[in-house]
Amino acid sequence: MTTFHSLRYPEFRYLWQGQIGASASQWMEQLARPLLILELTDSAFLVGLIAATRMLPQLIIGIWAGVLADRMDKKRILVTSQFVTFATHVTTAALILTSVIEPWMVFVTTFTAGASQAFNQPARTSLVPRLVPREYLTNAMALNSAAFSVMRTGGPAIGGLVLIFFDLGDLYLLQSLVYVWVIWSTSKISVATGEARRHDSSMVSDLMEGFRAVQKERSIFYLLALSLALFVFGMPFQSVFIPLIGIEELDLSRSAVGLLISLVGFGALLGSLVVATVGGNVRRRGLYMLAMVGAFCVALLVFARADTLLLVAPALLLTGAMQTSFMALNNTYVINRTPPELHGRVLSLFSLDRGLVPLGATLGGFLAESLGPQTGLTIMASICLGSTVFLAVAIPSLRKIS
Repeated sequence: MTTFHSLRYPEFRYLWQGQIGASASQWMEQLARPLLILELTDSAFLVGLIAATRMLPQLIIGIWAGVLADRMDKKRILVTSQFVTFATHVTTAALILTSVIEPWMVFVTTFTAGASQAFNQPARTSLVPRLVPREYLTNAMALNSAAFSVMRTGGPAIGGLVLIFFDLGDLYLLQSLVYVWVIWSTSKISVATGEARRHDSSMVSDLMEGFRAVQKERSIFYLLALSLALFVFGMPFQSVFIPLIGIEELDLSRSAVGLLISLVGFGALLGSLVVATVGGNVRRRGLYMLAMVGAFCVALLVFARADTLLLVAPALLLTGAMQTSFMALNNTYVINRTPPELHGRVLSLFSLDRGLVPLGATLGGFLAESLGPQTGLTIMASICLGSTVFLAVAIPSLRKIS
């Protein structure tokens, strides 16, 4: 099997190229959003709060989005959520370009974009097994991560380049144009994507069925706990600490901050391609996933204390590689261990981890405001590493997942 084998299937290819566009827009927004709030308020705490606002919908509606993904046409969910995201970017661009933008408006559009993403994620991930044969699922999941990672590199770099010549309003306008391509690509998927159908059971009972599946498969529950440590204490580094450390500690320009975020994306791309090539042969996945999260935390500690780009660059590359490799192996394992009719619900339970990112982002913003961004990130990364070590020691079966 070659690294790009799953792209031989046209329907997966349409989903994949749409993922590239959506990721490009998302990572340009990841650069634009904190810079916009800093420009409007000059508050590190509000930078953390806006990151929390973006992820809060995952906590509120994420698990219900998984229920809908199992009950409705997944393609329709994707196109609808993508159109809502397109509308939020157009609105934000218009508000900036007409000079009427206020901080509260940024919070409203950010929450709306987060809500559309909450519906998009379980539908997109649970759609992949319908587009490729089961034996190529690890490859397809890794390539899906690679599409995200490619624009984790390209999106912030493009955004930084745009900001050299234009302003934040133009950057949001570019994100809107990219979403036209995303919607077109998704609309080209023609295989059965889960037709809407009548259900005798309620949405609540469907949700409880997903919880029971995780309770029955304890290994998935343990991976959920590991993901919790990663997302709550580790992931705020991108939306909160990279902009703050880049601007306040390293004295970088806005475009240079975009390049820092791109380094994370380049590392993520490398990690995705490695998993796409050899991920199907990994046996002791639990041990590998623990090691990946541990290495991610160590890289964060290096970044937090670094005062030169010679240390910053490899640290950010490693964070991207480890986080994306972990998620690719994790998603593949979860899908392989659950029946197809439960994919959306079980995967959406992992959105609870992402939904708790607001807690981590708010804590990160508070620590950065009170103690400085470098000390704040050191504390967050240390908690993440300590939690990972505790899980590895306290739950031996987590190490034995294969």
